[in-house]
Amino acid sequence: MGMEERKEDPEKRINKGLEQTQTFNKPIVIEKTILIGETEIEAQIREAAYYIALKRPSFDELCWSLAEKIQAKYNSEPSIEDVREIAEKIYNSSKTYDELCWLNAEIDMSTKK
Repeated sequence: MGMEERKEDPEKRINKGLEQTQTFNKPIVIEKTILIGETEIEAQIREAAYYIALKRPSFDELCWSLAEKIQAKYNSEPSIEDVREIAEKIYNSSKTYDELCWLNAEIDMSTKK
């Protein structure tokens, strides 16, 4: 093969190089969470729930806390029996620990507004 046969059109070489660059330089995403459509209030609740979880309350404490908050919000003078009844319902509701953190944070945010 002579030198003349090996020469390619410069534009073709540039395009071929760009294609290779795009192929090898694709971004690699490692464990990145994209929150699509999350509102500001949801982000605030998520953060508040995180801080509740950092305190490591027991499952029972989360149920009781949520029951107290619910009773305080909807009942002007809740009794211990009212709170106990709601806490028991929450406990038996099959909610997860994370869901209870979220619900506690959510009711905290709603009472602040």
